Amino acid sequence: MTIINEKAYKILENSIVKNAVSHFYIFHGPKNVGKKKLAYTFSKLLLCDDESNPNTSCDSCPSCKKIDEQKHFDILHVDSKLVVEGLDENKSDQIRLPHVEEISRQANLGPFMSKYKIFIVDEAEKLNNEASNAFLKLLEEPPSSTIFLFLVNDLTSVYPTIISRAQKINVLEIGKEEMKDYILENYDLDDLKIDQIINFSLGKIEVAETLSSDPSLLDNYFESYERFFEFCKSNISIRMELSQKFSTRFRTDRNAIYQELNLWIDFCNILINNSYQNDQNSLFSNNLLDLFEVKQINLFILEIIKSISNLRSNANSRLVFDVLSLNLPFTKEESTI
Repeated sequence: MTIINEKAYKILENSIVKNAVSHFYIFHGPKNVGKKKLAYTFSKLLLCDDESNPNTSCDSCPSCKKIDEQKHFDILHVDSKLVVEGLDENKSDQIRLPHVEEISRQANLGPFMSKYKIFIVDEAEKLNNEASNAFLKLLEEPPSSTIFLFLVNDLTSVYPTIISRAQKINVLEIGKEEMKDYILENYDLDDLKIDQIINFSLGKIEVAETLSSDPSLLDNYFESYERFFEFCKSNISIRMELSQKFSTRFRTDRNAIYQELNLWIDFCNILINNSYQNDQNSLFSNNLLDLFEVKQINLFILEIIKSISNLRSNANSRLVFDVLSLNLPFTKEESTI
């Protein structure tokens, strides 16, 4: 079995071997890099029923199977969408006080059938101030046999006092060869699909798994890139027309637009990486590097990030997309029009 994020895995494995398991870990790294996968792999090491090989997971006992199905009684996955008493569903993307109160209630009940009760808190940087303070209080006297695993995309957004209480595990992107070995071992795909998945995933194992499980999703990526290419190469009048369409779509399906903009950032990173590696086999039939310099592609990234931030701050969506249309670099031909 290929071990993903092997360095991080070894740190966690050694903590079990040395009987030095912490009550609180923060797994931090880019979104989709494999923090959730690592959390469940660690949970299997902790909760495996097979005692013949201590400090490993068998992947076949009832406990391991329940973890793979994400149905284990002693693991609670917490995110901003978790429905808890006293909190209306989907009113906020924050993790709020009732979420932490539910964690505290279940922690005090202790494990039902295992050695530990494990709480996996996804995108833990979304804890608001009230929830953060409540969690700090919980950490003052953590219930025995309880382990908290925070999955964090942006470590700077977490309370420093919370960070100081945790053992921090940096989860990094994996290399192309390691990614290829993993896909070959676990999926039956042709070489072209594997190369496309490796490029689109940018070292993020969770993206690679999603695309490998359903390669038809690659079509969505190529369609999104063509929209991005069209937007970038167009003159200001066409960009403004597209801006209106994006704004209208944003009002009815925000998540789709956020996903689109994040894909555009990924496309820029793919183009830049391939440029630095002198990769002549372009993933895209229409290559933006034929129209723009690398430094301009970097500006695309900065402007798109600013747009996402402004949208999340509830700025007027039409204004945000209009500003993006104006601020993105133009091709030499369009800049003279």
